[in-house]
Amino acid sequence: MTMGSLESSARRGTLFILIAVLFWGGSASLAKFLFTTRFDTLIVVQSRSSLSFLLLAIYFLLNDRSVFRIERKDIGALILAGVIGIAVTNFSYYYTVREATVATAILIQYTAPVLVMAYAVVVSKEEVLNGIKVIALVLSLLGCYLAVSGGDWAAIQLRGWSLVSGIASSLSFAFMLLMSKRLLRKYSVWTMLVYAFGFSTLFWLFINPPWQIADKAYSAGDWGILFMFAVVSILIPHSLFASGLKLLDASTVGIVTTMEPVVAIVIAYFALGESLGQMQILGGIAVVAAVVLLQWMESRKWIRAGRLRNAG
Repeated sequence: MTMGSLESSARRGTLFILIAVLFWGGSASLAKFLFTTRFDTLIVVQSRSSLSFLLLAIYFLLNDRSVFRIERKDIGALILAGVIGIAVTNFSYYYTVREATVATAILIQYTAPVLVMAYAVVVSKEEVLNGIKVIALVLSLLGCYLAVSGGDWAAIQLRGWSLVSGIASSLSFAFMLLMSKRLLRKYSVWTMLVYAFGFSTLFWLFINPPWQIADKAYSAGDWGILFMFAVVSILIPHSLFASGLKLLDASTVGIVTTMEPVVAIVIAYFALGESLGQMQILGGIAVVAAVVLLQWMESRKWIRAGRLRNAG
């Protein structure tokens, strides 16, 4: 690939992540609404991955069965991507949303970029510690905190099991980023997603089998709601997320995803009439600045590489 095409790929990757974040940010409040009506956390989380798997599996069975080809040695990694990366991440996040607040769940989960950067630099040594990226990480975390709490630590409400689920959501989200990045070096976005969603579906069938779901007596309308929520909250954004992750470093993706709380509060302001304080605006600016800084870093990297190539 040419330097120009590599830089273009980095920009497309960032765009994919930002669009995914737009869907995730909008679905957090919708999930809170579903929990307060007639749906429990388990069925919402289970139906997200299961219905998404059915849609992808049927489509590729009819159109491109090569998507299902994998090497036997990678089954374990794909199981972990589905069970921990999809099932545990989703359940722990939405359990925290239900038991605490949307703001708390988002803030705790988005400490994951720190774990991702530490692992990628210190353990796997896939990335080199970069001063600009560290500054972007600090800006994004500070901005995320201000955006969701307005600078008031009392707004972060962790109590009971939500403390455990909040920590689990951060650890499992970091795991999802790292494991997905590893798999995407070898497989297409669709192969990774089909198997991750598939193994997540199998996991949930053991936890909440079909006969227990049937006892809930959900109507056709209820399933329609769950189907639409699955499409907008996981199928579309995870497809975009994986596409972006294939083009960017895992730590960069982690930092860009901290745009989610900014998106969530902006949507809540315009759609629900919720307040938007000065500290939240400042937090949003900090997160946007972190993303812009990353883009500037990428541009400088390709410009520098191009000069070295021309000089050679």
